[in-house]
Amino acid sequence: MASPGRSEAPAGKALIIVENNSVPFDRRVWREALALREAGWHVSVICPKSPEDDRLVFNDSAAGDYEVLEGIHIYRFPMQFAEHGIVAFLREYLTAFRSSVRLSRRVLREQGFDVLQVCNPPDIFFALGAYYRTKGKGFIFDHHDLFPESVEYRYQGASGRLMHWLAVLFERWTFRAANVVIATNESYKEIAVKRGQVDPADVYVVRNGPELEFIKDIVPDPSLKNGRPHLACFLGVMGVEDGLEPMMESIRYVVQDLGRRDIQFVLMGGGRQRYYAVERVSEWNLEDQVLLPGRVPDSEVKRYLSTADVCLSPDPYTPLNNLSTMNKIIEYMAFGKPVVSFDLEEARVSADDAAVYVPCGDDRGFGDAIVQLLDDPQRREKMGQLGRQRVLTKLAWDHQKPILREAYEAALGPGDDA
Repeated sequence: MASPGRSEAPAGKALIIVENNSVPFDRRVWREALALREAGWHVSVICPKSPEDDRLVFNDSAAGDYEVLEGIHIYRFPMQFAEHGIVAFLREYLTAFRSSVRLSRRVLREQGFDVLQVCNPPDIFFALGAYYRTKGKGFIFDHHDLFPESVEYRYQGASGRLMHWLAVLFERWTFRAANVVIATNESYKEIAVKRGQVDPADVYVVRNGPELEFIKDIVPDPSLKNGRPHLACFLGVMGVEDGLEPMMESIRYVVQDLGRRDIQFVLMGGGRQRYYAVERVSEWNLEDQVLLPGRVPDSEVKRYLSTADVCLSPDPYTPLNNLSTMNKIIEYMAFGKPVVSFDLEEARVSADDAAVYVPCGDDRGFGDAIVQLLDDPQRREKMGQLGRQRVLTKLAWDHQKPILREAYEAALGPGDDA
């Protein structure tokens, strides 16, 4: 196995570009980078500099916009993430594209790369990928999200229709520019084949899942319950489509309408809509029962999920969410925790019998499901065991690494035939 300090020639050199999150906070991208490094690849990453990068110390060495972390060469660019409005998002995407072009040239000069991997959303890097394919580089499209569906959900009216048309066009061009596509599940593979007209042989399904090493030791910490019998946890991005509104309504219903003062809620994560949760906690006087620690290190994630009695996946129905694998569900299952989820197609594929499925849009039903699980420890135990076994035998990241490496080996083939 390769190590960061190996002196022999690497298996290959990879450059990964991600626009909507920084590493190592983007857990999928970080796992991909480390898996490639373990396989002997020299790996560089281009990503935005998030506000948390100034608050948390996680780098081995840093100098301006460049650092080396666990053997991964990271190039960051400053960016103000858009909160709302088409103009703001276009400004964000233009900044990201220009920065990525500039930094890709720097990476090519300083580190070199044989394969370029771009991660969506948004689908804006097709031109960069097509350009580097003419230079003999492989181009992998790591299809994280359904960008056209996301745009359609967010924007309405004439400007929204224009944005959606552009999103569909950009997605098509990205699929066509890539010589290899990585899909996060079978639904995404079907979209790549049918909508993107990609040869099925060029699509590799690399699911999201935690490392077995990370979930090896599960040691509950009762102090995290703040003196209460139960702990309910949420872990994830807090964005427009991530269900902050229904989750907060459910928590308010559980605490105030049902009078359940025996539950400590912890909502871990950051994002463009975290402010909404903060405002509702204050407005509804929930400060004593709802903790919002923001993004937390892996060690804290492990403590909370090891201790939780039930975990929450409140993503509402959208065309995007319905076909997307929710990372948080897999992580909850890995820690042997039962899940409350809205009834989404891919949520059922991922969790199977490890989750309770609530009709989409039923905030009170979501709250009732939380309470019913907490009041039934035997059911929680059975569901948790089923979920953990599913992760250990099928969904863990360790089972995905070989597929990722196959995709990269395929991408190392001729890259100038686009």
